[in-house]
Amino acid sequence: MLLRVDIGSQPYIVDVGFGGLTLTAPLALIPDLEQNTPHEPFRLFKSESTYILQAKLQSEWNSLYRFNLQEHYLPDYEVSNWYVSTHPNSLFVNSLILARPDTQCRYALHNNKFTIRYLDGKTEHHTLSTTVELHNILEKEFLLTLPATTDVTSVLDRFV
Repeated sequence: MLLRVDIGSQPYIVDVGFGGLTLTAPLALIPDLEQNTPHEPFRLFKSESTYILQAKLQSEWNSLYRFNLQEHYLPDYEVSNWYVSTHPNSLFVNSLILARPDTQCRYALHNNKFTIRYLDGKTEHHTLSTTVELHNILEKEFLLTLPATTDVTSVLDRFV
C-alpha cells in the first residue's frame, strides 16, 4: 500500500511495506528528482499517468514498481492480501521472508539465506545451516522475540 501524504501544498509518497528496498523517508511527488533518504537515493520516473519508483544502487537506477494516483479502498487490498497469505503456492506461505532497514545497512532473509547490504555498497551473504543460527538472526538482527517452543523449532527446521 503506497500512501500519498500532502504536507502543505506539496504531495509526498510514503511506502513502509515494500520489503528489501522499502523507502526509509517520504519522497516528494516530483518526477526526475534524485532524492536522498537515510539509505539509497530514490527518484520517480513519470510516463503519462504512471509513476515508476527507482532506487540507485551502486550508481545504477533500478526500477522497483509502478503506480498511479488512482485512489484505492480497503476492499481493493483484502483479496490480494488474503491470496498471498493463504494460497498454497504463494511465496509468502512457503518461504521465510524478512527485511529490515537499520541505520548503517539493510538486512534481508530468504529462508536460510541472510544478506547484509551496507550503505557503502559492501554486501555480505551468509547461509544459515542450523535452526539455532536462524533463530539467533531472527532475534538479533530482525529484533523478533520468538517463543521457546518446539513448534517454533520445527517450523524453523523447514528453512535450513
